[in-house]
Amino acid sequence: MYPVLIRLGTFELRSYGIILALSFFLALWLSAREAKRSGLDPALIHDFAFYALLGGIVGARIYYVVFSNPAYFVQKPWEIVAVWHGGIGIIGALLGGFLTALWYCRKKQLSFWRFADTLAPGVALGQAAGVIACLLNGDSYGKPADVAWAITYTDPRALAPLNIPLHPVEIYEMAAYLLVFLLVWQTRGKTKTPGFAFLTYVAGYGAARFAVEFFRGNPAIFAWGIPAAQVFGAALALAAVAGIGVLARAGRKTA
Repeated sequence: MYPVLIRLGTFELRSYGIILALSFFLALWLSAREAKRSGLDPALIHDFAFYALLGGIVGARIYYVVFSNPAYFVQKPWEIVAVWHGGIGIIGALLGGFLTALWYCRKKQLSFWRFADTLAPGVALGQAAGVIACLLNGDSYGKPADVAWAITYTDPRALAPLNIPLHPVEIYEMAAYLLVFLLVWQTRGKTKTPGFAFLTYVAGYGAARFAVEFFRGNPAIFAWGIPAAQVFGAALALAAVAGIGVLARAGRKTA
């Protein structure tokens, strides 16, 4: 693949950072449009974006450091901040963004559920686009595969094993997230119950991540050989489904 887009002497412009930045701005653009559609001031989305970026990066890196190879980071603590080498966990980014949104809504006296519903489509779409960064960088590669659509990394700057056919798990993941985006997009206007679109996204993401991890070649391990992403994915999906059930019952009582 293409972990480095441009190299001038010792300077390298890596695809990982470029794609993540573009994905962030894609999510921001769609979230601002959703805010305008739902009657929320788009300026709030732009203001929140800075805090969300900080919270997401911190959460993503903490997740990766804790669940990938913590002994390595104990020996080389300066690598903890080297996000340009790859190694962020989207689940950590979501948790960091979630906590940041709770703080922001409390600060601005906003309804968290309405705010989260506004952000959900943009986050889902940006997430799908962001997986391209992992595909080009090779940092979140698939298991060895004997299938016609397997991909093989040959660039020594990629983080995936070289010259070995692998499941294109990043493409599986991107397709799954696009389906989640379409689901959220279709349901966002179907109910006036605050929180429904957001919980739909969380349930879809959790289920998609749980399924995709069966093809991951280098999963971060939670315990007993179980991938951390499957533990968190299952927990998110179950919690979101339970939340949707609570919202549905509350809606019937007020109907």
